Amino acid sequence: MPAHFRRNAPQDAHQVRRHRAVLALLKEVSGEVLDYGCGYGDLTYAMSRTHPNVIGVDVDPQRIAFARHEYPELRFEVCPPDGLTFADASFDVVTSVVVLPFVPDANEYLREVHRVLRPGGHLVVATKTWPLLRRVYRRLRYGPRTAGPRVSSLTLHSVDAIAALLETSGFAVLRRNAFYDPPFSNHKNFADLLNGSVELAGEALGLVEPAPYPLLLARRAES
Repeated sequence: MPAHFRRNAPQDAHQVRRHRAVLALLKEVSGEVLDYGCGYGDLTYAMSRTHPNVIGVDVDPQRIAFARHEYPELRFEVCPPDGLTFADASFDVVTSVVVLPFVPDANEYLREVHRVLRPGGHLVVATKTWPLLRRVYRRLRYGPRTAGPRVSSLTLHSVDAIAALLETSGFAVLRRNAFYDPPFSNHKNFADLLNGSVELAGEALGLVEPAPYPLLLARRAES
């Protein structure tokens, strides 16, 4: 396992940005938290410092075993690939951090989130989108509120597409935020260098639109 996922290990630069952005939104809400797609558990552990009633679930048994070993004081469970085993209205907050690109049906995933949230509960969702230049092209071709076709094995969404998905799934979007990869970490050609320059400027200015990782804070509609 990558060393930076271990308890109290130094974080890599991407991890620092991811934790900072998610925890900043999480501070705005309170209550029992489900980290849906918790991976190796490092972010779940960070959440527990301000939200002690947190459960992490993931479909990967190896990642859950790692999380249980590193953070034994927290509750981690393997969840089915097609839903959750928790009763309706079990949580005040659900966090979903870069999980949507990997799920086969984003609408079904969000319906499960809606189901286990209490009325008025909150969702903190982070996803991944395309580099800015490709995003502009896709927006012109497919429209601002559509995901477009899959890229490789992932489905990447613009922030507008995610907001639209949330609205149709019974959520009201309260806030938009974002985080960036370390500058020029994955450049392979001139277009990547150009995107990296735009993202470097966007991060320095605190802009959401150029960022590759949109975040949204949403509230479940009362019912």
